[in-house]
Amino acid sequence: MRVSIFKSNRLIIVFTTALLNALLLACSCHSKNSTKVDKFYTDKGEWDSARLPLIKPYEAIIVSKESGWSVNLDGLDGDTGFQNTDKVNVLNGVILLHSVNSILHGVDSIKETWHIIVPAKHLEKGFATHADYSNYIKQLGIKQEPKLHDINLVAAYYEDHDIINWNAIDY
Repeated sequence: MRVSIFKSNRLIIVFTTALLNALLLACSCHSKNSTKVDKFYTDKGEWDSARLPLIKPYEAIIVSKESGWSVNLDGLDGDTGFQNTDKVNVLNGVILLHSVNSILHGVDSIKETWHIIVPAKHLEKGFATHADYSNYIKQLGIKQEPKLHDINLVAAYYEDHDIINWNAIDY
């Protein structure tokens, strides 16, 4: 009789342990899926380049320090992209960029350019003057001109944190 009780208790323990392990595995799989981040925002680039995700599908890419950070556009404002991006910020669905010695509306070597991209509105605007850029920001309902972060600081932050928290950069 003792042997049969011992076997019965042992069977209950094995069954309970297996059930708990299955339950824990199911919970861990569920939590991974519920907090899944789009790969666009975590992919760091290829072996020969680095990338910074802005707002999908927009990104900054660097292949060499000589060419600087480049941003490709959809051509909505006539431009297909620009190089030498040195400052960037993303705020409430708006991408703000500054470049030096870049291209704007087909004109090469513009000393400074500013770009505003609003993917949700299919909007890409480039400006050759800070005044035009500032005025357009106000037209978008942004009362105070946001700070643009040094793109290399953003890249260092992304490298350390695997995702970009735009409010935590420079702090």
